[in-house]
Amino acid sequence: MLKKLIWNDVQQNKLLSAATVFFMAVSAMMLALTALLFSSLLGSVNGLMEQAQAPDLIQMHTGGSDETQISQFAEEQQEIAQWQICRFLNLDNSAVTLGGHSLLDSTQDNGLCIQGERFDHLLDMDNDRPRVLPGQVYVPVCYRTRYDLDIGDTMRIGSEGLTVAGFVRDAQMNSMMASSKRFLVSEWDYERLKPCGEEEYLIEFLLKDGADISTVSTAYTRQGLPANGPAITKPLIRMMNALSDGTTIFVIFLAAIVVLLVALLCIRFILSIRMERDKREIGMLKALGIGKGEIKRLYFSKYILFSVCGGLLGLGAAAILQGPLEQQIRELYGASGHGAQTAAFALCAVAVAEAVILLSVWRSLKKTDRLSALAALFPIREQEQDWRQYLPIGFVAAACAFLMLLPQELYSTLSSPTFVIYMGIGNADIRMDIRQGSDINLATAQLAADLERDERVERYAVLQTRSLTAVLSDGTTCDLTVEMGDHTVFPVRYSEGDPPVVDNEIALSSLNARELKLSVGDTLPLRINGVETLYSICGIYPDITNGGKTAKISGSADNAPVVWSVLYVSLKDPDASARWMEAYGQRGADVTDIEDYVRDTYGPTLAQIRRASQGAMLIAVLVVFVVIALFLRLIVERSRDAISLQKALGFTSGEIGRVYCLKGFFFAAVGVISGLALGTLLGESLCGIVLRSFGADSFRFIIRWESLLVGIPVIILGTTMFAVLLGTAEVQRIKAYECCTGRE
Repeated sequence: MLKKLIWNDVQQNKLLSAATVFFMAVSAMMLALTALLFSSLLGSVNGLMEQAQAPDLIQMHTGGSDETQISQFAEEQQEIAQWQICRFLNLDNSAVTLGGHSLLDSTQDNGLCIQGERFDHLLDMDNDRPRVLPGQVYVPVCYRTRYDLDIGDTMRIGSEGLTVAGFVRDAQMNSMMASSKRFLVSEWDYERLKPCGEEEYLIEFLLKDGADISTVSTAYTRQGLPANGPAITKPLIRMMNALSDGTTIFVIFLAAIVVLLVALLCIRFILSIRMERDKREIGMLKALGIGKGEIKRLYFSKYILFSVCGGLLGLGAAAILQGPLEQQIRELYGASGHGAQTAAFALCAVAVAEAVILLSVWRSLKKTDRLSALAALFPIREQEQDWRQYLPIGFVAAACAFLMLLPQELYSTLSSPTFVIYMGIGNADIRMDIRQGSDINLATAQLAADLERDERVERYAVLQTRSLTAVLSDGTTCDLTVEMGDHTVFPVRYSEGDPPVVDNEIALSSLNARELKLSVGDTLPLRINGVETLYSICGIYPDITNGGKTAKISGSADNAPVVWSVLYVSLKDPDASARWMEAYGQRGADVTDIEDYVRDTYGPTLAQIRRASQGAMLIAVLVVFVVIALFLRLIVERSRDAISLQKALGFTSGEIGRVYCLKGFFFAAVGVISGLALGTLLGESLCGIVLRSFGADSFRFIIRWESLLVGIPVIILGTTMFAVLLGTAEVQRIKAYECCTGRE
């Protein structure tokens, strides 16, 4: 009997039933897709790191190293399970080509390596350790699409050539946010090509389960072991690997929340229409002695059926969309290998979405408890305020404008050249890196002298990075990557304080300040060649490079070894930068346009965010069209008697429909304005919360005004116009005599 009643009700109200299932399906699809991608990303990243046996602590070092000292240190530390020293032959990018594509404009430190003996393995596309033959090279997988490479292509290093035998996943350096990339070659080729580059070392430690990384790192620093370079930890590697696709998943999650809110509003509105129509039937059931609980269960059973259908449709759609969206995840990290766990996460997400919707439905059905049989059978018509019926249209337009704006503005910000202010870099035109050579100091001085004489240069700054030891308040020490030079030429944006000007001032990155629990005005001793000097913290700035843990001081420390040098340049004529960069690229430095540097570092992230932006736009357009058309159709249906009476009094269908169109369009326009304002303010705060965890404090959107003021309003209001015309088409079919005869 219950099944028959539900089926008859669905048959009589096909539009409302289909709309309810649609909203339930879209909500389930978005949350399930978020769960599928998040689970797949974590599973793939963790799986790759486990199979490759990624080290827990890596100390990068340029210069000589004493293996005996490191071996003795590893034996003394009970937390260390294994250790090894991996060699990395840093190449001059200008001398390297991949399949005919020069790496001259690459911002990465590209180099050769051999397979790790004990751990830190580079894996092929089947996540196995490849056997590299002499004359062969395995290329980082992130370069396969970037340079359109295939097996059999040639990699040239100066006059030497290697055949691309395959592609490798590198648990350490897969992400473009990692500043280095390793090419796997045979030991014979490595020794043969040594004269082509500068050798560096990765001193790596694999710790026992439960061991504290910071304890081992502190002990390493205290013993004064080789540390001419940054230290990297396993959590930092995991974060860099997950950040690119994680940003996209965060955008999809925000879209899922917006869609769920829209679905709740729409389903409540549809339910209120149904309850108003069914007042007489509810009154008859109550008059016959059927309890209010039974009546609610009768209605609720129908929505449970809708929920099951919507959940299954949403889950199926999410599974279809998962394939193309996780293509980059599979390419970089391989399959997650946790299919059952991923499916369980998706089912839980669908269950949460449907449970929230059903809870909202159950709360709305409680209105029947307060409705007496007499009031239901002989209803008193209440004149509802006309404008309140259109509020859901405004809300939906606002939500969809927010949904479209957020990923677009995030993409605009990350792709802007001025985003360098969050990378601990001043807003210059050109960046010149000197990371190899027997004497980086001499090469830097020669290049600075050339820039001083060059009349085309408007201004420049020389910054040298050194690894110094910081002494903390509890007596422990830690390595600090410090950039030395004049930081007032191309200043970064400071969230607190000012740049260092005098010799005893230091500025810390946000993550460093947070981790060391220091703020502006505090002091920090630095140990340089055994001598401690007290520095006053003058400023705190955002930085998402080098793990977000950097520092800046004025002047230099001539006795401390230089890890690398960077020169920033602005030209008098920016249009002549291409020829200028080509000329200076032959002088021992990697010369990069700042805009290209940002794009190179965040290219995969930007590509993913652009896809998310396009997907959000399609979803927003679909939701706006369906919801506004449906709402106006329901408003017209609710006002059917009034429209019939107006026609009986001589008003035409066009005149009546025009009123509904104008009201619907007006509320949609107000909603778009509200959504854009909300997206600019709240969206900026939401993105800022996420990026702050990576070191980008005081985050601000870099707004594309043409999109904000023209693009999004035109798309949403254009869609609204079509939806309004479709939703008010029913006015044409209402007859003038209906107000007299009734429609039972």
